[in-house]
Amino acid sequence: MQWLTDNLERAGERVRELAADRARSLLVVLGVVWGTLSLTVVFAFGNGLQQAIGNALEASGRDYVRVWSGTTTRAHAGLSPGRWIGLQPKDADLIGQGVPGVRGISVEFIAGNQSITRAQDHINAGIHGVEPGYGELRSIRPAPGGRFLNPQDEAERRRVVFLGDVIKQRLFGDRPAVGASVELWGRPFTVIGVMRPKVAMSNYEWKDEEKLFIPATTFSDLTGRQYVSYLIVGLDGPQLDEAVIGRLRTVLARQHGFDARDLPAVGLQNQVATDRMTRGIVTGVRTLLAIVGTLGLLVALVGVTNVLFVMVEEQRHEIGLWMALGATPRTVLFGPLLDGALVTLGGGILGIVGSLAVLHAFNALPLGREPRAYLGSPEVSPGIALGVTAVLCVAAVGAAWFPARQAALADPVESLREE
Repeated sequence: MQWLTDNLERAGERVRELAADRARSLLVVLGVVWGTLSLTVVFAFGNGLQQAIGNALEASGRDYVRVWSGTTTRAHAGLSPGRWIGLQPKDADLIGQGVPGVRGISVEFIAGNQSITRAQDHINAGIHGVEPGYGELRSIRPAPGGRFLNPQDEAERRRVVFLGDVIKQRLFGDRPAVGASVELWGRPFTVIGVMRPKVAMSNYEWKDEEKLFIPATTFSDLTGRQYVSYLIVGLDGPQLDEAVIGRLRTVLARQHGFDARDLPAVGLQNQVATDRMTRGIVTGVRTLLAIVGTLGLLVALVGVTNVLFVMVEEQRHEIGLWMALGATPRTVLFGPLLDGALVTLGGGILGIVGSLAVLHAFNALPLGREPRAYLGSPEVSPGIALGVTAVLCVAAVGAAWFPARQAALADPVESLREE
């Protein structure tokens, strides 16, 4: 207990001495604050960005390719180029049965800018005829209390509709929509669900929240459409995209009589490749942020060690006096090392508090739903903050230890003469 009391008293003495040398102590503290703040904040932004973009990519749909009708540019089997290749629902069956690595597939019919009516409310929006598997392929999830289309809806050609959340708000406001009726093409449809709000990185033919979804069979019956707008093909894994696309083109080429190497014959958008490229860009940005933050840490490291080295060097006369009075080298080393630890720990605490303040201010900015979804809400990583403080503390103690040890091992008479 006496040992603890003695050391606390000595620590108090060191704090008072550091306070007396305010200028240099402040320089050390500011260096530690800068190092902790810079690295902690840039890592928080990098992690937040990566997580936000990952969520936005997931909201766009997982591991799928989108296929649509095209026009041939090559002659094939005696047929001239310029033929239109129209895709039909039976092509989805061929792909599902003949292409390995496909986890699911859905046709998609689209009628844009259609009249939607509920009581006295009237809006225009796109109507999409899809199959039940479309929801999983495109990450379209129902809000509590509703559901997406199911196989019974498709088989029985039910007049049911699933609303994007923006459409629901425009037609119903804050009133419940599930179970209510809306008119499409002058016919009543029962609302079975509303989409859970999401922000997707990739959309096509309007945003998902601004669409209405009905069974593909119902859409075809009411409109007479035979050719689909798109085929949405889900893959078993992202590593299969090139193999599945190659086999998919082969199956469609055989069915429709065109050269599989004639790429414009069927249009195709590889969402897997787009996601891969986007994730690569985000990783590059995060790496750049880490480099910038590390450079900030190195600048702080050099500044802290230099200032502490000079502070201890100027205490050589005092150290010599202590040694002449009978102090042990261990006792002499304790003071400078404690100085380095105290100022770096103080600066580290201020740096962490500053990081929390900066990130809290950023997260409080009224950026809006979509910018916030893409930028994320960065948070301080305790591991990074404590790790940076620990690195700076070790460096500061090391910078103080070398000159203090040299002075402690020197002849006290020589140290006194140097002064």
